[in-house]
Amino acid sequence: MDKQKGTYKPPYLTVDYSLLGIMTLDEFKQALWTDLNVLKDAHNVKFVKAPTLRLEFTNEYGERAILKGLGDGKPIYRMHTRHYRPACLDYDP
Repeated sequence: MDKQKGTYKPPYLTVDYSLLGIMTLDEFKQALWTDLNVLKDAHNVKFVKAPTLRLEFTNEYGERAILKGLGDGKPIYRMHTRHYRPACLDYDP
């Protein structure tokens, strides 16, 4: 109902990089890192919950590219993070 009145506020932040156009992965990494540091330093953000990163892959001409697996060559649509979280962080000291 709030959505119809124009007062709907989503419970998440959207950071839009579409105005930057086609960029290399290294340029995107730097832009993402810069924005994360702005959230931390300027807005005092300390925690996030269940973040999702959606990427659209292209070649240097802007034509859509499909991400394929190295072994079987099948398209990949979801990748789980490779980040390691030590179990000791789950316990209070």
